[in-house]
Amino acid sequence: MNGIEKIADLITRDARQEIESILAKANEDAAAVTAKYQQEADAAVRKIQAAGEEQAKEIQRRAKSAAELEARQAFLATKQALITKAFSLALERLLALPQPEYIALLSRLAAEASSSGSEQLILSPKDHEACGAQVTDQANALLTQKGKPASLTLSAETRPILGGLLLKAGDVEVNCSLDTIVRLSKDSLALDVAAALFA
Repeated sequence: MNGIEKIADLITRDARQEIESILAKANEDAAAVTAKYQQEADAAVRKIQAAGEEQAKEIQRRAKSAAELEARQAFLATKQALITKAFSLALERLLALPQPEYIALLSRLAAEASSSGSEQLILSPKDHEACGAQVTDQANALLTQKGKPASLTLSAETRPILGGLLLKAGDVEVNCSLDTIVRLSKDSLALDVAAALFA
């Protein structure tokens, strides 16, 4: 091997070693960069997962809260419907009382609502015909027992009420219809009815 070949061989060997050294260093740097970005990516994934889990927990908490609120509202609506039904049934029972008890009830209503003892009693067409005279007589008898003037009269006028009566003195009317009494009683008795129904 002559001198030029030896120099070329030496240069080639040195170049190969340099290339291998550069490649090794490049591979090390690439591995380090890859490891660094892998760590950052893993950290980002963990952060996203943690945020996702937190978000999922928050969504779950909100959904549970909304479901509980909806359940409470449905329960309250059901309670309210049952209370309304109880008052409707009370009105039905009042309207279905046997005639002697119904007449006694209307008589008491008229006597208690009368202020002068000389009002006119206005009934439904059905009650006017079936028991109007008896209600008037019994209401006057109750007023007399209490020592009050007793000159209530049965009006020829009727009204489309379910039951009960109206007392009329001139332009002033006192509404003692049973549906009105039950409706007005609902405000004051609703809590007692709810307590009885849902004890």
